[in-house]
Amino acid sequence: MVPDCTSRPLGAVGREWVASSGNPAAAPRRADAGSAAEGTVLRGDGPDRRGSTVSRTRNMLDYVRTELDTFDGRGFCTVDSLVLSWLAYTRLPADDPALAPALGWEGVRLADLYRAEYFATYYAGMWGEEPGLDLLAAVAASPRFRDARVMGYVDATDPQAEKQFAAMTFRLTEDLSYVAFRGTDASLVGWKEDFNLAYRCPVPSQTEAARYLGAVAARVDGDLLVGGHSKGGNLAVYAAARAPGGVGDRVRRIFSHDGPGFLAEFLATEDYRRVGPRVDKTIPQSSVVGMLLEQQESYRVVRSSRAMIWQHDPFSWVVEDCDLVSLDGLAPDARYLNRTISAWLSGLTAEQRGRFIDTLYSVIDLGDVTTTRELRADWRHSIPVRARAFASLDAETRSFVTQTLTALVPLGVRVVPGLLAEDLQQARPKTPAAVEGRE
Repeated sequence: MVPDCTSRPLGAVGREWVASSGNPAAAPRRADAGSAAEGTVLRGDGPDRRGSTVSRTRNMLDYVRTELDTFDGRGFCTVDSLVLSWLAYTRLPADDPALAPALGWEGVRLADLYRAEYFATYYAGMWGEEPGLDLLAAVAASPRFRDARVMGYVDATDPQAEKQFAAMTFRLTEDLSYVAFRGTDASLVGWKEDFNLAYRCPVPSQTEAARYLGAVAARVDGDLLVGGHSKGGNLAVYAAARAPGGVGDRVRRIFSHDGPGFLAEFLATEDYRRVGPRVDKTIPQSSVVGMLLEQQESYRVVRSSRAMIWQHDPFSWVVEDCDLVSLDGLAPDARYLNRTISAWLSGLTAEQRGRFIDTLYSVIDLGDVTTTRELRADWRHSIPVRARAFASLDAETRSFVTQTLTALVPLGVRVVPGLLAEDLQQARPKTPAAVEGRE
C-alpha cells in the first residue's frame, strides 16, 4: 500500500504499513521516463555541467521544509528513509562533550547537531557538502525530524582490512527506530570495498553492519526500520538478513536507495529469502550503482532530474507529496549498461574478478592520494604516473587486464539487438485477445 500521508497516529498507520510484506508503492504516482512528473514545477533551460536536465524540481529538501507533521501524527514513508539515509553521511565529532551522547545510546536531539563550528567537517570527504548542510539545517528546524534522537554513531575505516563503515540510529518515537548505514565516502578504500562486492560476500562492512544491527536491537525497544543510500542500502539488506539472534524478525522494512545488488550465492540463502519481501529498493531511471552485479532484488524505478551517473545523487530524486515519483521502467542507457556489465561479470570467475579489481586498485593506490577528490584534483600528474605504474606490471598481468577490459566491447555490441527486439515487442499493438489475456 501507499504510505499514508494523513494525520492518523503512528500506532495505526506506521505499524500497518511497515508490517506489510508488499511493495509500499503499490499505487505510486507515475510518469513517463522522459517527462516531468504530474504536478511538478520545472524551471531552467537545459543541462548544467553536472548533468542536470532541469534546474529545479521538488526533492527531499523541499519535503523536509514543507511536511511538518510529526511521526506521531503521520506514518513513516519512503522519503523519510531517503532523508535519514543521507544524514548518515554526517561525520560526528568524537571529542565534543555536547555531542558525545550520540556515540552511545543516550543520544542527542537531531536539532542539536546543527552547530556552526562543525560545518566545515560534517561532510568533509563527502560528495555533497553544500546540500548536506542545507538538509541538516532543514531537519534541525523541522517539527517532524528535530526531536528524533541520534544514537549509536559508529565510524570505522580500516585500509588494511579494506573496510569503510559508518552507521547511526534515529529514535523516531518510543516504539520506532531507524538504523541508517552510510554509503561510500570519497576515500579510496571505500571505493575498493565497493569493487570487492563483485566477487566477495561478505565484505568487512557487511559483517560489521550485521553486528551493528544486533547491538541496536539489544539497546532499543519497538519496531526497527533499516536503510541506506548507495553501499548503505546493500549493508541494510545484508544486516537484516544476517543479524544474530533473530533480530531480522524485528525489522519491518529495509530500504535500499540505489544500493548495489548481491552475488547469486547470497540471494539464494534462506536468510535473504526471509527478508527479501520486506526490501524496498528504489533506483533512478538511469541507475548505474543500483544495478551493479548480475543478480537483483525487486526494485522500483523513480524519477531523477539529472542525467546518467549524476542520478545517483538522491537530491535529484523527484518527490510528490510524501512519495518518490515512480516510472514504468529503466531508461535505455541503464538497460544497456546493466546487460553489458552483467554479461561481462558472468564471463569471469570470482578469482578473475578479484584479480582484476586488485590489479587496477594497485595502480590507482600508489600512496600519493587517499581520496577520489585528490585523485581528480591532480589528474594531470596522476594519469601519467598511473600509466607508468600499469606499464611496470609484468607482461602476463597486463595482458590479463587488457583482455578483460577488451571483452566489454563485443559484449556491448551484442546487447543492442536484444534490447531493440524488446522495445519493438513492447511497442507492437496488442490484439484484443492479448489485451484480454487470452494469448
